Parts: sequence; structure tokens; C-alpha cells
Amino acid sequence: MGLLDNFKKKRAIKSYIEKLPNVLVNDYGRQEYYTQLQVRRSIERAGLNSQHQHYALAMYANRPEFVAYQSEIHENFSYEELREEVGGAYFSGSTEFNCSSVITASASFGGDTSSMDCSGGGGDGSP
Repeated sequence: MGLLDNFKKKRAIKSYIEKLPNVLVNDYGRQEYYTQLQVRRSIERAGLNSQHQHYALAMYANRPEFVAYQSEIHENFSYEELREEVGGAYFSGSTEFNCSSVITASASFGGDTSSMDCSGGGGDGSP
């Protein structure tokens, strides 16, 4: 991966942390995890770079949803390795980050998290 590609990837991941939580909560309510379709639609609606959406899916979807996404696109990304990479860069090395952790990171990047929490509930899963 070239220097420019690496920059674009890091920028995409940061946008998934900074902007995507608000879009997901507004679109689908507060949830512990989102479906791969919800994450992908929210990336599209927010106008975020979808080239690296597998990172967003590793952050916001559970493992079965991530596997379903991989089957659909015929790719073989490692859920654990993606979470390790994101955790190493943004969560002090932890792979145990969750929606609340992402919102905290989002606030540190200047994202608007005033109306968000991940206490569960909410969201009917509709597009």
C-alpha cells in the first residue's frame, strides 16, 4: 500500500469514528451493534469514503454481520485484524472498543456527540 493509499485509509477510518456514530444513531437509534446494511447505507448517506468500509463494519457491526458482508462481496478481511488495527491507532491498543468508546473518540476529534449514547434500545432497523 502506497503512502497516499495509507493516508486515504487513515482518513476514512477517522471519518468513521468522527462522523458515522451520529449518522447511525440518527438513522437507526441507539444500538449496541448495527447491521452491515445499516452501516453501509449510513456511510453512503453521510458521503463518506466507502472504499474502506470494511473498517467501519468491523467497528459497528458484530462478527456475524461482518461475515455476511464478506460473503456478499467475496472478500476475506479478518474481523479481528481490522479491530486490532483500529484499536491500536485509536483505542490505546484495545480491541474491546464498543459504540461508547467510539463516541468518546469521536468527541476527541471534534464530532458532535451531545445527543448520542449507546445504552441500547432504539432503532427499528429500518432504512
